[in-house]
Amino acid sequence: MDALEEICIICAFLSVRKVFYFRERECAMPTKGAKKIAIIGAGNVGSVLGYALKQKGYELTACFARTEKSRQKAAELLGCPAYEEPEKAARQAEIVFLTTPDRVIEEVCDGIAKQGGFRREQIVLHTSGAHSSEILSAAKEAGTGVLSFHPLQTFPGLEAGLRALPGTFFAVEGDEKVFKVAEELVEALGGRSLAIPTEMKPLYHAAACVACNYLSTLMDVALRMYGVMDVSAEQAFASLSPLIHGTLRNIGEMGPEKALTGPVARGDLSTIEAHLKSIKALAPELLTFYNCLGVYTADLAYRKGTLSREQAEQLKNLLGG
Repeated sequence: MDALEEICIICAFLSVRKVFYFRERECAMPTKGAKKIAIIGAGNVGSVLGYALKQKGYELTACFARTEKSRQKAAELLGCPAYEEPEKAARQAEIVFLTTPDRVIEEVCDGIAKQGGFRREQIVLHTSGAHSSEILSAAKEAGTGVLSFHPLQTFPGLEAGLRALPGTFFAVEGDEKVFKVAEELVEALGGRSLAIPTEMKPLYHAAACVACNYLSTLMDVALRMYGVMDVSAEQAFASLSPLIHGTLRNIGEMGPEKALTGPVARGDLSTIEAHLKSIKALAPELLTFYNCLGVYTADLAYRKGTLSREQAEQLKNLLGG
């Protein structure tokens, strides 16, 4: 188990049973009370959500993927017909998940609408973090309820995705009249809901990128500094892991301000000067990165109350801020 997996809430992996591949056949009659779901774009996200919801009693009636190979894989995994046209898959469901790449969500939605794939009383949602439900306007014009339904989680594959689902937050925005359905989906997936104003969706996604993607960047910089000392990335990460986990735990318990420690929080100019001298000599390409983080950290230390305004400004001047 790697360090990132330790942060997740782990649940037992549900084994994948094989099913026959059908092309454009009607599904069996649903279990009484089950909600029919179609997955349009059966990549990692669509497969994880579809598989998990099926285990919770939702009926997976159809899926769509662009290539024959992808359709066969999706049909075997999800146990439903895989269609060559997304509008045919959409017609089979009450809830339509558009889990395509972000760049084509609106295009696919428009295409399904033009082909009569949507109808009143359906609910159409996408799982993009960056886009709001407004890109589903074609579906809304067809009379459906629309939502954006973004899992604040990474899904590198089916097994890892299923393990990560419990406790995951889902950012939900769109038609309030269908929020109840979104809440039911979140509950079935073992997650928690986070309501986001439509106009704030890009800012929400930017925050998620900072916390996830830029954390990878931050770790890469630290490992590169260790690399200058001829310490392998594996050994460097192993040595830093307790510090990383301890910091995350402290942030969770106290918040970023109270969790902040180190030379910036103490106003230790001599130590910061030593850092700058060493980085400039041994890893000059990382100096700007270090300075930018240091300037922001000085403001954080001021908010914490361990630095006066004058001390914070001294540090920022030293760091070029």
